Amino acid sequence: MNSVLINVIVGYFVIINIIGISLIWLKKRTKFIKLEEKKLNIVLVILSAIGGFIGVLVGNEMIGYDYESKLFKRWIPLIIFIEVCIAIYIIYTRMQY
Repeated sequence: MNSVLINVIVGYFVIINIIGISLIWLKKRTKFIKLEEKKLNIVLVILSAIGGFIGVLVGNEMIGYDYESKLFKRWIPLIIFIEVCIAIYIIYTRMQY
């Protein structure tokens, strides 16, 4: 992989994680986001699935988002496990060549 592609990938993940932290902060500390908790949880699951799970978990711990929901007990760990498995598979197949 060339360095430009790696920079784009890292930048993508940084931006997605900042969006995850920002959404939780905006919901808990301001009145800017007027979504219900259930709809926001769906948005956070989608955001986690596209690479923002670190931002969602950090936002949860730092800002104190609703920790009792199924989102943080089932879905986010499942998404992390799946994405780690995909990353290991990609690294393993790249090492074969």
